[in-house]
Amino acid sequence: MNKIEMQYDLLAPLHTSTAPEFVSGKGAELFDAQGRRYLSFNELSCCLGAGNAHYIEVMQRAVSELQQAGAANPYKARLLERLMQTTHGDFERVHLTASGSEAVEWAVKLAKKMTGRSEVISFWNSIHGRTHLSASMSGLPKRKTGYGPLESGVLLTPYPDCGHCPFRCDSKNCGFYCLDFLSEQVTYGSAQDIAAVVIELSQGAAHACPPPGYLKALREWTSRRGILLIFDEIQSGMGRTGVLYRYQEEGVVPDFLLLGKGLANGMHMAGFLMRGAVEKEWLPALAGGSGDSLLTCAAACAMFDELLDGGLLEHIALVGAQLKQGLEDCVRRYGAAVRVRGNGFALTLECADSETAGAVHAAMDAKGYLLGRMGAYLVLKPPYSLSAGQADEVCRAFDETFAKL
Repeated sequence: MNKIEMQYDLLAPLHTSTAPEFVSGKGAELFDAQGRRYLSFNELSCCLGAGNAHYIEVMQRAVSELQQAGAANPYKARLLERLMQTTHGDFERVHLTASGSEAVEWAVKLAKKMTGRSEVISFWNSIHGRTHLSASMSGLPKRKTGYGPLESGVLLTPYPDCGHCPFRCDSKNCGFYCLDFLSEQVTYGSAQDIAAVVIELSQGAAHACPPPGYLKALREWTSRRGILLIFDEIQSGMGRTGVLYRYQEEGVVPDFLLLGKGLANGMHMAGFLMRGAVEKEWLPALAGGSGDSLLTCAAACAMFDELLDGGLLEHIALVGAQLKQGLEDCVRRYGAAVRVRGNGFALTLECADSETAGAVHAAMDAKGYLLGRMGAYLVLKPPYSLSAGQADEVCRAFDETFAKL
């Protein structure tokens, strides 16, 4: 970060002065001005990696086309077709927004309008956005500490994370006790006016995923009560976990499906797909924004091209399984590595404690491996261009680092 940015950028204090500044890259590799090479494992949005030829070609062509309001946008029609085709007719409408926070906010507000109810349920440790409503719904304290009063009508409940069950249940025979607890929460802690339940299928904070059968049970729980079910796949969708959409693996169709992050490969686009009818008079409140501009739609089309026609989806599943196996080998060998969670290129290596995670993170950073970290969790979200050789490389680096501990 240069001096001007350090002086004027509001978020500059969050960035370390020693952080590298990259000047070039290819795929998952990044290079600084001194020519030092790094491997990125903390890329949420520019999922195709650096220098993707097809993406660059599509965007260069789109930039040369008419960008004014009211101009034809053939990319939007193609994108809507892709979304409908890949979800196999599960949804009836699409609304494109400029950010994931907007997608969450509008989906919840629309759910309230559709049901005539005023409350929403979300989960501990969730990440739903930075706007007031979406931050109030997020289960991370740092999203809202000191920014009260929070939005009313939000009920937070424990996420079904069997590895860290707050009820100390045995996941083999608990019968999803957390859902029974949620029923009690609604009875004693709400106005009995729940419009929707919003849940991440792979939590962005540490890649916890619901156990098999939970989402089906949650679908039945909401349906019995006339509550809409919203799946937040803003981070887990668009191939991140090795499948296009995680909800299809579970065989459970929500009322709203939220997408973002990788949807347009770093361009400002998110949105939701939905089931059910919407009254015309509700629509003006959703209008505006730039989520469906020609450039963002072109970027999303290029993303689908790479995932579906370029074999990238299969690559993520294959190399992601290889990467996960290498991390699990570290868990078997070293007591400081506790467990691996997630799938595809959304993985978390849990360490024995936050101090251990900090030491491993610092050592890996010094070797040029750029990881995310949240407390005791080391988070790996590489660009989709990560190669099998690079996956092996980082696993060897982890092994060497844990061995030295």
